[in-house]
Amino acid sequence: MSRSLTLLLLLASLWVAAPASASAITSGSFNAPGERSHNIAVGWPEVHYMWEGLVKDKVALGPRIDIRIWPFVANAGLQMRFRLLNQGKTSLALLVYPNIGFAGFGGARADYPLIRLFASRAFDGSVGGGANLGLLASFRLAHKWHILAGFENPTMIWFFPTSSGWFVEWPLLFSAGAQFDINFRTSVWARIGGGPALLFTGPSLSIGGHGSLTIGAQFRY
Repeated sequence: MSRSLTLLLLLASLWVAAPASASAITSGSFNAPGERSHNIAVGWPEVHYMWEGLVKDKVALGPRIDIRIWPFVANAGLQMRFRLLNQGKTSLALLVYPNIGFAGFGGARADYPLIRLFASRAFDGSVGGGANLGLLASFRLAHKWHILAGFENPTMIWFFPTSSGWFVEWPLLFSAGAQFDINFRTSVWARIGGGPALLFTGPSLSIGGHGSLTIGAQFRY
């Protein structure tokens, strides 16, 4: 009887002490190899969904869809994270997210005070392609809390088929947030970000700014 009670107490203590390992796709930490997850985020100015279908010791990847509410933009691509550091409570990953997009009102992410052409209120369809390269970091504060930080470069080149025009946008995105692990399979997180942006069209250069606020959840299986 005493042995059974001891075993039950040991299993209970392990269950309580075991860290919830669900890790947001905006963090530098990974889920366990072989695990898959659905990742949903809502906010302003965009929402996104990602299925992280392949997780290994050094890489995690899956298809991702982003929809920006205004001005309307839809992007789809393959998000990949490569582990750079996993030491103690600190994790760091390299983000690589090549994608293609369609925009209905220009496509620019940032607001440019001196020009309105690239985020117009009149429909002007454009197609684009690019990549987001960055660094994602996470630091475990306590049993279920993490601090998130990131630096990203979601660069895109956009083409206007009707007018043969084009432009390249290079936003710099600095972000910070927090992640809470509800249980072994579920995490929620919130992130705020923003920064300057550069827009090139021919020899012209414009400088703007952008910001975002996102709340998301991961469901692992």
